[in-house]
Amino acid sequence: MTNTKALASVEIKNADKGEVEAVFSTFDVKDHDGDVTLKGAFQDGAPVRISAFNHASWDGALPVGKGTIRVDGDRVVMKGQFFLNTTHGRDTFETVKALSEAGLQEWSYGFDITESERGEFKGESVRFIKSVKVHEVSPVLLGAGIGTQTLSVKGHAAPVKPRTFSEEGEEVLASVVAFGVRAAEVVAMRQAKGRGLGDESSALVERIRAELKQLEEVLTPGSTEETNADENDDTAAELQREWLRSIAANLPKE
Repeated sequence: MTNTKALASVEIKNADKGEVEAVFSTFDVKDHDGDVTLKGAFQDGAPVRISAFNHASWDGALPVGKGTIRVDGDRVVMKGQFFLNTTHGRDTFETVKALSEAGLQEWSYGFDITESERGEFKGESVRFIKSVKVHEVSPVLLGAGIGTQTLSVKGHAAPVKPRTFSEEGEEVLASVVAFGVRAAEVVAMRQAKGRGLGDESSALVERIRAELKQLEEVLTPGSTEETNADENDDTAAELQREWLRSIAANLPKE
């Protein structure tokens, strides 16, 4: 999944419009994750969603507002507006407003890293984040970033695009292959000691093998899923091939 990072003085101006300005990232500072975000990492003027509290929109909660990313010197600011004509937007705004007045509101953002590299910063090994794609900005209880804050609450997009079948299949495939390699190593190590897999591990392997078999049966030609049928078949076949290639020779015999 997508990464999250978070970074609280407040100026309340007008409580009628649901507008907010919040610093959600700062440049050239090591944050609590050991990352340093470099200037130029963000696209100035890019539109962004305001997520439900603590990035809950990733789990299906409706976004509570929308905004625009603005680069302001060594800070990155989200200038946005809550959906005050909705219950979830209004409730979140009132919570953010109250916490901001108490200096307790922090912000975070969900993003994909498009460019980064390891390096040294003030004598410490860090990851330099050089370019990101921001999907949403979220009010949070506690963030990873340094110096995030609500600049002003003045009265205080579309949902995240779901993964395609192929994208989700690639993630599953990578996990299956990794587990297959791990299983082969464990089996070989145990065999060298004259032992096999324990009952619990053997049962787990059989469950995985059964699920892959069921997946293959579901995604065979003639499936009711007419759209992307070929793609589905290829994914199932590749899963099965990689799994068998990795550990078939070492699986416990029935």
